[in-house]
Amino acid sequence: MADAMTDQDVDEAISAALKPRPVPPGFADIGRERTRPISLPPWFIDRCRQAYLAVPFEEREGQVRRVLGITSAVHGEGKTSIAIGIAVAMAADTAEPTLLVETDFASSVGFEEVFGLKGGPGLAGWLEGLNQLRLVRAAPLENAFVLPAGDPGPDPTRLVFRLTNSDLIDKFRASFPNIVIDLPPMLNIAYSSLASRLAEKILVIARYGRTMVDDLEKVMFLLGRERVAGVVLNDYNPKTPSSLRRLL
Repeated sequence: MADAMTDQDVDEAISAALKPRPVPPGFADIGRERTRPISLPPWFIDRCRQAYLAVPFEEREGQVRRVLGITSAVHGEGKTSIAIGIAVAMAADTAEPTLLVETDFASSVGFEEVFGLKGGPGLAGWLEGLNQLRLVRAAPLENAFVLPAGDPGPDPTRLVFRLTNSDLIDKFRASFPNIVIDLPPMLNIAYSSLASRLAEKILVIARYGRTMVDDLEKVMFLLGRERVAGVVLNDYNPKTPSSLRRLL
């Protein structure tokens, strides 16, 4: 693989993110890249919190380390929004370093747009050996970081193959107790099954009134039911009044 894709490069990126050099008095802090502050409704964060807390993760050496993948059947079901919400909830709840990784190279609304990142390198460029690994602090939290996908070029499947055959996620686990991976949707992306191998547990997002049951069955088959920690129903808007739903 290309020269830039090295263990030293990963270690330097993690160290720069988690242990930035202090800014001397009187100097502007221009070296620490941050995302645009993301403001999510409290009720949305709370529902994302309920989703990740329902996922059973093993405790290792006295600490819970989570690698949670978020996917869906197709695009447009809200998986990226929920992945962001879960990462924010994890970072706020645990006060531990939390990393949100974008591996959906085909998304029309990627991390660069959502987080207000002005272009620049991403995971794809690092996998190609073209740039250093880029971990961006997710404002306003100090312990949350994002790794944008970047431009995959004409062959994203080859990049995902490189990623799944690297030890990048394992190296991240040593420094980030919480890792959330925004995976590609399962049914219309060639590399989706390959990318899903990066996650220890997976939540499947389904949009109320839109996702077909047959599509969910296909997703379960592709992932394997033992790897799916749950299905999150997004945009649920029941017609029954809440006073009556409590009696049902």
